[in-house]
Amino acid sequence: MHFPYADGTEVYRLAYYRGLRPDPDLWVDEWADEYMRIPRSVGAAEPGQYRTARTPYAREPMRCLSPAHPCKRVVTMVASQLMKTQIALNWIGALIHMSPSNILTLLPTLKLASRVSSRISKTIDATPVLRERVAAPRSRDAKNTQDTKEFEGGTLYAVTAGSAANLAELAARFIYGDEIDRWEVDVGNEGDPVKLAEIRGSTFGRKAKFYFSSSPTLKGASRIADLFAISDQRYYYVPCPHCRHMQILEWENLKYTEDYSRIEYLCSGPDCGALIEEHHKGEMLAQGEWRSHAEGDGETVGFHLNALYAPLGWTSWLSMAKDYDEAIVKQASGDLEAMQVFFNTRLAKVWDSTQEQTKASVLQARALQEDYVLGSVPKGALMLTASVDVQANRLELMVMGWGVGLERWIIDHQVIMGDPSDDRTWSALDEKLKSRYWHPCGVGLSILATAIDTGGHHTNEVYQFCRLRRWRNVFAIKGASKPGKPPIAQRPSMVDVTWRGQTERNGAELWIVGTDTAKDWIYNRYPFESGPGALHFAKDLPDDFFAQCVAERRMTRYVKGKPVTEWIKGKSERNEALDLMVYCLAMAHYLGLDRYKERDWDRVAQALAQAELFAEKVPAAATVADQPVIAAEPVMDSPALEPAIPVVPAQPIARPPQRRSSTSGYLKRR
Repeated sequence: MHFPYADGTEVYRLAYYRGLRPDPDLWVDEWADEYMRIPRSVGAAEPGQYRTARTPYAREPMRCLSPAHPCKRVVTMVASQLMKTQIALNWIGALIHMSPSNILTLLPTLKLASRVSSRISKTIDATPVLRERVAAPRSRDAKNTQDTKEFEGGTLYAVTAGSAANLAELAARFIYGDEIDRWEVDVGNEGDPVKLAEIRGSTFGRKAKFYFSSSPTLKGASRIADLFAISDQRYYYVPCPHCRHMQILEWENLKYTEDYSRIEYLCSGPDCGALIEEHHKGEMLAQGEWRSHAEGDGETVGFHLNALYAPLGWTSWLSMAKDYDEAIVKQASGDLEAMQVFFNTRLAKVWDSTQEQTKASVLQARALQEDYVLGSVPKGALMLTASVDVQANRLELMVMGWGVGLERWIIDHQVIMGDPSDDRTWSALDEKLKSRYWHPCGVGLSILATAIDTGGHHTNEVYQFCRLRRWRNVFAIKGASKPGKPPIAQRPSMVDVTWRGQTERNGAELWIVGTDTAKDWIYNRYPFESGPGALHFAKDLPDDFFAQCVAERRMTRYVKGKPVTEWIKGKSERNEALDLMVYCLAMAHYLGLDRYKERDWDRVAQALAQAELFAEKVPAAATVADQPVIAAEPVMDSPALEPAIPVVPAQPIARPPQRRSSTSGYLKRR
C-alpha cells in the first residue's frame, strides 16, 4: 500500500514565495470591512460580513490601532455593548493577517478570559484568511488551546490579569486589556497591573501598541478614567439634522414625556433649539467626527462614547429613559446601585458617590463652629476610647469621647513619628495612652479601651505591645472588609501557640473588626450636627484630616450576576482618620456602649457629678497626667458582658481602681 509523504521542498518553496508577497497595506477598519466575519455561533445580533458603516464612530479607533499609526496607546472609555470588544477582535484579526507577532489579551477573571478566547476561536473559524494562518486545534499539542493560539509569526495568549505570572513571563508586541476597571488593584503585591502589562511590550520600543478598554467605575479609583485623562480626550460630534450644528450627545438634553410617548433630543445649537427624533441618528452618526479636547501626553489617544450613540436597533433612547427613571425611584429610597450602574454602563461616566455623602468642606466648616480644641473634653463626652493606626514611619493616635446615644467628639489626634520596629516608638505611645483628659466636672478621664491595627509590616510588634497590656484593654485588631460583619467580633482569636503547637491560653488576642458595617454607620451619621450619633470635631484639627474622613466611597460591582457593595478609595488618597474612627467605634462596641439605655448614661453622668463634689480643683498649670481620673474596671473578656461604668472616687483625689492582672505563658521559657 502506498503512503504519500510530505514533500519538504514543495512546502519550503510555497512558504518562501508566500513570504515574498507583501502584506496587505490596509488600515484595521479597511481590513475589517474586507475580511472580518461575525460568526452566528457567538449569538451576535448582526452576524455575517462586518460593516464599519454600521458603527461609524469605530473607524477612527481602529485606524489608531493600526501598526502604521504613530500612537502608542489607545484608550476607549465607552458604554457597554457599543464597540469595545468588536474593535479588539478586528484588531487581533488584522494583526494575525498583516503584522504577525505575539499578542497578549488580558481579562479581569479566568471565566471571562475563557469566554473571550472562545469568541476569538469562533471568529477565526468564520474568517477564511485567519483560518488559514492559525493552527488547527488538536489534542496532541498545545498550538491551539483555550488560552493559546499559534499562527505564522507569533502566538495569541488569552489569560487573566489577576495573576502576576501572566504579566511577567510573556513578551508581546501587542497587548489588549479589557474591562481594566475590574482588574485587581495590586497583583501579587507587585504594583499596578496596567503598568505591569505595558512592561511586557518594552522590548519592542515604539513598535509596541496597547489597547485598553472599559466602562468606568468610581471616581478616584477608575483606571480607564485615569488613562483617558492623560490622552487627547476625543468626543464624537454629530450634526443637527436641522441646523447642522456639531455637538456631543449629552444625557441632559434628552427630553421625554412622563408616558414616554415622545422622546426627542434638544439641539444645543445657539440659534436652533429644535427637537431631534431618534430616526435621524443613522444620518447623524454617518456624518460625525471625533474632536480632541486636550493635548494629552503625545502618545495616548482616548475615545469617550455613551449609549445615546448606539445605532438604531440597539440600545434605544426609550430604554435609557426607563432605566434612568427606575434608578431615580431607587435612589429616592436610598438605593444608589441602579444609578451607579446607569452612570457607568450607559453614560460611560465615573460615579462620584460623594454626590450623595457629606463633603469634607462641610465637616471642616462645622468644626470651626465648635468651642473646644484638641486635648480638652466637652461636657457631653462621658467616656473615652482610643485607636492607633500603624504606618511605615509613624503611629497615628486618636482619642474619641462618647456621650448619650453614641454622640462623639474627637478629643485628641496625635502623630508619633518613629519606626514601629523601634521600642522607643512604642514607649512613646504607651505614655500617650496613660494620659488623663480634663473634664469640665473637675476630674480626669482615662482611656477605657484601645484598638491597634495589626495591618502592615509590624504585626508582631503590635502583638507584643498588646500582649503585655491586655489588663488595660489594649487590643490588637484586624479589619475584615465583608458586608454584614459586626463592628467587633463576639470573641477574639488566639494568635499565640506553645512549642507543642497548641493555642496559648493567655497569649495575644486578635479581634476582628467589621469595617464595612462600621463605615456604613459612620457615613450615615455625618449629616447629624448634634444629638445621638453626631460627630463633633475639635476646631484646631488640620485641614487634611477632614479629607481623610471622607476618603472612601461605596462602589457596587456585580459578581456572578449579584450586586456586591464595597468601600474603596482613590489610589493617592489617605484614609487614616476614617480608619481610626472605625477602630474607636469597635472599642465602643467592645465596652457595650451601643447597648446603653438612657438610664445607663444617667448613671455615668451622676457618677461624674458626684466625683466633682470630692475632686480637688486642679491648678491651671497642672499637666494632663496630674489630673484625677475616672476609670472603668476592665473586667470584660467579650462585648456580651455588662457595660463599664465609671467608678466614683471616694477620696478628694481619685485613684484608679484595682485592675485585674494577667500573665502570659508565652513569655515563660519552657
